[in-house]
This record gives sequence, structure tokens and C-alpha cells, in this order.
Amino acid sequence: MRHSCIFAAVSLAITGLSGCGMEDTGPTAFNPATDVDLTFSSFDLEDTERAPDTIAHTRFDDFYRGIEPANGDNADIGETTTDIRSHIDAFIRATPAEDGKSFSKVRNPLDLMNQVIASGEVLNFQDGRKYIADRIASGLAGTYNSRGNGAAIRFTDQAAVLENAALNDKIWIYPTLDWRYLPDGAEGGDVQEKVYRTIQYVSRSVDPEDESAQPELVSVLAGSRFGANDFVTLGYNAPEFATADYLSRTAGSIELRQDFVTDKTDTLFIKSPDKQVLDLSRHGVNEPADGSPDCLRVELDYSMQIVRIFSSDGEPSMIPAPTPDDPDKTENNPDYCSHQVDGDASISWATVAIPGRQ
Repeated sequence: MRHSCIFAAVSLAITGLSGCGMEDTGPTAFNPATDVDLTFSSFDLEDTERAPDTIAHTRFDDFYRGIEPANGDNADIGETTTDIRSHIDAFIRATPAEDGKSFSKVRNPLDLMNQVIASGEVLNFQDGRKYIADRIASGLAGTYNSRGNGAAIRFTDQAAVLENAALNDKIWIYPTLDWRYLPDGAEGGDVQEKVYRTIQYVSRSVDPEDESAQPELVSVLAGSRFGANDFVTLGYNAPEFATADYLSRTAGSIELRQDFVTDKTDTLFIKSPDKQVLDLSRHGVNEPADGSPDCLRVELDYSMQIVRIFSSDGEPSMIPAPTPDDPDKTENNPDYCSHQVDGDASISWATVAIPGRQ
């Protein structure tokens, strides 16, 4: 049985959770996922008096602020920084702050789901986190998986419905929400004691004549890894590593990989853009005739306070490396942007400090 509740707030849907919960729809004993159907006053997320740290917990907040040049005198670097932020805006629907160095509002399925989970107000999501915490305490593997139980997760924007907005601007469907705990040595391997979370959003199909009215974002697939001993059931869990892959209608795709523990880096991959995203020629970099390298990697090292941009065009990710024992062997192509080393960067600049990531 599906139930719904309205998340009402003045400017931020997540701050006004009414505390509604979902009835048991018959999950398995080892997977407590059930249907969740929620209605929000708005999908927009921003800081409010009741939730002053909302933006700080959005996926791109560190990166967006962290690529700011330490020296603002270089106009070309400033323009490149603006280009990167503008490209990100299209995927997460960010509203830049007045200074242009951060954003004050976002509207996207991944950040919204993260806020909803952290709120602790959705009973079934809480059941999932508590179940995982119980399995950690018992040292036994456990899984919460909406897809595995055939459980539907649907979010509806009440204001967008009243405005008769495009389908994918008023209803967001999440095919998968998954928490998975694996104890040390699980499945006979060398798996460490970790919790893994997967969030998947996919836009709904519409008639061709309605496609142009839809939001740019088509899908998101995001994964996070957490230390099991630090896993909490209230508020935010701090990830050790996180990835998020965003696919758009017209702007290609981007992938953000974040390391919060070892290297303390964020790496943005800009993939298959239909138009030029970064004009590297302003930095003296030779670009293809269409102005769009097919591989762009923007790496932000928080500890070293430096941004490096790597680019390549027409280079395969893997190249042949046959041996007498393995004629089909391949290896990483060092000329492909994902495999280039620091000295291969097309451009780099010193950045401002982001204390929370250093």
C-alpha cells in the first residue's frame, strides 16, 4: 500500500518534514525496503534558519568553491573557472551566489535524496539505516534495496504540479536506493568492513514534442562508501569515497569522484559534450577543430591547493600491450586524459583553501 505526505516549508521542502511514515508493505526479513511516496512544497534546496547547512552538504559544494583561483589577477583562469561552474550548473541546477564563487540554491534528485535521508523523518529510510546499523553490531552482512523488493520511490513537487510544469520537473522517480554492509572478509575475499550506498534517479519518458521542456538532467547514478564503525542512523554519514555520474539531454555527461580520506581530491570528468565546454586555447593549448576534446579531467587537490586540467582527443583509454603469454593483453594509455600524470596537465593554478577538506 502506497502512502504520501507533504513536506511543507517556506523556502526549503526538507526543513518542514511532518514526520510521516510508511506502513509495512511486506519486505523480506533481510531487506526492509518498502514504497515511499512523498510530496514536497518544492524540490529547491537552500540554507534556511531551520537548516543552515543544507548547501554545505550538497555534492558539488566543495568543488565549486574549491576551484576558485588564489590569485584573481589572471583573467583567462578566471574565465575557465567560470566555464567549469557554468557547465556544472546545467546538471545540478545551481543558482550561483552573488560573488559567483559558490551557489545559493540547487534543484536536483541526488542532493534532494541525500537531504531527505539525513533528515531522519522518513520512517522506511530510517528502518533501512537502523537495520544496517544492527547488522554492523552483529558483524553480519545486510542489505536494504528498494529494487530488490520491488519498492517504488517517488517524490512530487507540489508547486511544480500546480504550475503544470514539465513531467520531469514535478515528479522524480528513484529506481534504486541501496545500503549494503559487508563485514571484514565477506564472501571469502579481502573486503574491508564498509557500508556502501547507491542512489539512482532516472527521468520518465515523454512524447517527442515534450522533450525540449524537460529539465536537462536525464539520470544520476551515485555511490558512496562509509566506514562501518562510523556509520550513524541520524543526520549525515561522512563518506570516505563517493562518485556521481550525471547524464544530460544536450550537454553530454559529467562524473565527479571524491576522495575524502587518502588523497583528499575531487576529480570531475567531462564526457562527450555536444558543445565546447572549456576554451583551452586561451591557455595556449591546441584543441581539435570542433574545439571540444573528447576527454576532459579537472582535478582539485585540496591538500596541495591546486587545480589541474588534463585533456586528450581521439585517444583510447586502453592500448594493446601483448606478451608471448597473453597476445590480447592491454594497458592504460598514458596519453588518455584519465591516465595522464601531474606533469601532463594542460593547465593548472593555485586555489583558495577549503579547510573542511584539508
